Amino acid sequence: DNAFVALLEKLISESKYLQNDPGQGLIPQECKSAAHVEEYLKPYIGEGGPLKFEKLEYEKGRPNVKITYQGSDSKETIGIIGCHLDVVPANPEKWEVDPFKLTIKGDKLYGRGTTDCLGHVAMVTMLMASLAKNKPK
Repeated sequence: DNAFVALLEKLISESKYLQNDPGQGLIPQECKSAAHVEEYLKPYIGEGGPLKFEKLEYEKGRPNVKITYQGSDSKETIGIIGCHLDVVPANPEKWEVDPFKLTIKGDKLYGRGTTDCLGHVAMVTMLMASLAKNKPK
């Protein structure tokens, strides 16, 4: 899906700043990936939108994101947990492609965070957008 690839491309473009290894002096700036998620969901959040978007920031620049879709029964909740907004460090010298840029070769996608975990972030973001568009009860 082109929308998925476009969102993933934006997320991967930030992966240089999302690397997490304090021992190497790499402190991730998850606010960069959170901003792309918020921008994608912008049509569905705020006044009258079916999604509630919250940044839960316990450390400056390192927010967690909580997205809520309220169904018709306020007593029942479905939760999806599992997307982290940072990546492990990448040494560009050990990659055949630029790890900080999404590269498409045939049916394969390459870039730091494509499977762990920026691809998952993109997928869940699109799921929440789909819930907002289709408004299941």
